[in-house]
Amino acid sequence: MAMASRSLRAVAAAVAINVPVVAGAQTSMLKVIGNDSIAVPFAWVTVEGGVASITDEKGQIGLGAMRKKTLSLDVRRIGYQPWFGKITLPDTAVNLTVVLPRVGQQLASVNVTGERVKTALELAGFYDRMLMRQKGVLSATFIGPEELDKRHPSRTTDMLYGLNGIVIMHAPNGAMCARGNGGSCFMTIMLDGAVLRPTGNVCLGPSTLHIGSRGTASSDRGPDINQYIDVNDVAAIEIYARGGNMPVSLQAADNACGVLAIWTGARK
Repeated sequence: MAMASRSLRAVAAAVAINVPVVAGAQTSMLKVIGNDSIAVPFAWVTVEGGVASITDEKGQIGLGAMRKKTLSLDVRRIGYQPWFGKITLPDTAVNLTVVLPRVGQQLASVNVTGERVKTALELAGFYDRMLMRQKGVLSATFIGPEELDKRHPSRTTDMLYGLNGIVIMHAPNGAMCARGNGGSCFMTIMLDGAVLRPTGNVCLGPSTLHIGSRGTASSDRGPDINQYIDVNDVAAIEIYARGGNMPVSLQAADNACGVLAIWTGARK
């Protein structure tokens, strides 16, 4: 416990001393690095408990043009110890640095040449789209691996309550499904980039069409999210309330009620 306290004090000191003034700049910048001084890309950053943003590939994120203000920060990245603390912005733009100690055993240093290996979420474009949201290009809700790790949900649908553009429906058969467009129809569910077709437990809407002896078809049915997707396998989630402002890679045949894209794999 004492070692952890010393570590946090050291990190706080690092934040306090790394505040050089950036001449002529308007935006203060925060850089997240590991205790090996290497930048930490896609670190999860919340300011004053607001909506989470991520650092870019250089480990940097803009803090805006605020002046003479003290901010509470929560900085996380899978594989690193989280950092909580306060930073004080002076009356000029500054560069701030937060140090995240790596989790796990410290091994002897090894010199490696080559490019950083991209994670599955990077290859899927998750972080690119989240950065686009931060620039105002996309209108969507993103839930990254750090938020999943922090909240420890017991079911996938636990992460979806109270979010804009999505309503969780509880069916009599126990199914839990996502409805969009004010709850009027079922959202398209994409699992690792492929549309999830309901074949097992489903939710049925009022406009379900039954076609007697020729089988059953439906224009209003949704898959039971928790049946198909174990929360322990979820690495990240994207929610697009409307199909109009959606990247081409996630567009399905029917986007009218929005898209819920779930990515599985390791949270790293």
